[in-house]
Amino acid sequence: MNNILSCDTSTGTLHLALRSGGRMYERMLESFSHSEGLLSQILSILEEAGIGIGDLGLLVCTRGPGSFTSLRIGMATLKGFSLARNIPLVSVPTLEAIAAACPCPGCAALAVIDAKKRRYYLGLYRDGQRLMDDVDGNAEDIADRIAEERNIIVTGPDAPAFYEKLKESADMSTIRLDETPLRPLGAVLIRLGEKRYAENGADDIGQGPVYIRRSDAEEALLAKQGEMK
Repeated sequence: MNNILSCDTSTGTLHLALRSGGRMYERMLESFSHSEGLLSQILSILEEAGIGIGDLGLLVCTRGPGSFTSLRIGMATLKGFSLARNIPLVSVPTLEAIAAACPCPGCAALAVIDAKKRRYYLGLYRDGQRLMDDVDGNAEDIADRIAEERNIIVTGPDAPAFYEKLKESADMSTIRLDETPLRPLGAVLIRLGEKRYAENGADDIGQGPVYIRRSDAEEALLAKQGEMK
């Protein structure tokens, strides 16, 4: 399938890619304001390729975990295109895409995103296969689990900080840090999204972001409901 657009807005970095006419157009913009700049970047990359939104055959985005607000912006933007132009949309787990971007065949890739509050979103994958459920945790939470694996590479935008924390809890003899932890995800998302679409079709229209953790607003509401009981 040609003319596939992908984007990841799960962190403060925008990952955007377009495959069209046998070429790959890819951008990675750090410290990016998704709410202010996502649409203009999408229109810009389409213009660079000489096509319009209506020429797209497939849309791919990440579904989380990641920043609550940023994930909604990315998914809502592509859902708008999908509904307006009847273009199929496929979403891919963020940590799966990060692991897939790490070129280490046979390694167990531990994908890491800072979840704030001294915790991290963590996913463990080997050659595209999920080895554990994605979790919201810290080094102590997964030290025993990763001890079962060999040849682990820690990757993702916040891998360096988490790698240092792992040293306090895990046997580091078979664990190493990705030398380029922040890698472009756009082309990887196109590959993963195209495969998912071929195997399972488009997402259900009701598919929304996957957060793992409850938002601050949800936590506040639950606390208030608890006080009222």
